[in-house]
Amino acid sequence: MKKRIDDIAGKISDDIISFAQKIVQTKSLTCQEKDVALMVEAKMKQLGYDEVCIDGTGNVLGRIGNGKKVLLFDSHMDTVTVIDEAQWDDDPYSGVIKDGKLYGRGAVDMKCPLVASIYGAYMAKELGLAEDVTIYVSASTMEEDFDGEAVKQLLETTGLRPDGVVICEPTSLKIATGHRGRALIEVAIEGKSCHASNPNIGINPVYLMEEIIAKTQQLAARLDAKTGEKGSVALTNIYCSTPSNNSVPQDATIILDRRLALGESEEIISAEMDELVAGTKASWKFSDIPSRSWTGKDFVFHSFLTAWKIEENHPLVTGTVSAYETVTGEKPELFQMGASTNGVTTAGIFHLPTIVFGPGDIAQAHSVNEYCSVDSMLTASRIYAALCMGDWTKAE
Repeated sequence: MKKRIDDIAGKISDDIISFAQKIVQTKSLTCQEKDVALMVEAKMKQLGYDEVCIDGTGNVLGRIGNGKKVLLFDSHMDTVTVIDEAQWDDDPYSGVIKDGKLYGRGAVDMKCPLVASIYGAYMAKELGLAEDVTIYVSASTMEEDFDGEAVKQLLETTGLRPDGVVICEPTSLKIATGHRGRALIEVAIEGKSCHASNPNIGINPVYLMEEIIAKTQQLAARLDAKTGEKGSVALTNIYCSTPSNNSVPQDATIILDRRLALGESEEIISAEMDELVAGTKASWKFSDIPSRSWTGKDFVFHSFLTAWKIEENHPLVTGTVSAYETVTGEKPELFQMGASTNGVTTAGIFHLPTIVFGPGDIAQAHSVNEYCSVDSMLTASRIYAALCMGDWTKAE
């Protein structure tokens, strides 16, 4: 089987690389993914997917096969913006390849992984390896700002409940069996605005926020002192409402990024935040962020995303280990991921068996001169193909 996969992968490698370059060269900021979505839709149809559609949120969903076991590969199409173009060696949207690395915004996060999944499923079909499985490949939207929201809408509207989900985020081809969750929390405090020439008649809310900031630092230290898997908290933004730069502000708000360990529920974090603001004039809430997808669909993103974990002896994990060994002749590394992915929906909300496994180094994500190793992308596509025919996919 390895030889068959290697043979077809060799024949289509130039096409894989070319398509990866094209979508890296195409901007697709969060909620602005239309151009890449249409390119992905066209490519899936060209490759002979059995069914391809774009849902109301703008996700592209392709299907191959009609077996009883259902496997979903998910990758998001959106990227963060570029604010440091002068520091890049080449145009951030050049898609240039140098020394075996494909450079550009979104190369590793996560257009090369997306391409690997599109072609991995295609190879499984061409080799007849997917007779017992239905393979879905989703190119999802707006993950960078709204983790899991687009996939949640996809699963809700389609009723799709896969037996296994592979989130194709970059893991350097290690298998992530879970990751922490994330909550965004707004802490606000009111003051009394006045002219800055006479500040004593007002109440400066930024000064009132000092106590909350100190208590946040204390909470961060307590969380950091824990052993084993643990959450964390970071103050990531602070702003105020003020009539002008010569006025004392009317109110002040800070944003807390609270990373969540397994078992940390909304109730637990709510109690923690109640304690944080106790004895102060501050109030808090989980961030509910309204936005609109590229298709014009309005939604509100609730910023509480739970942590999750899959057992290492789960058939999806052992099946991925086997696929990796088949393609590479080596054993993969298993680990717990630190960053958040669309797994917060598939595993955290829908409790679907999920792993994170993809090409490229996540340290390159959002960075200057972002790149993905071409060899890593091609290897991932072969492993994805092998996973589609593993024993774990056989109908029970």
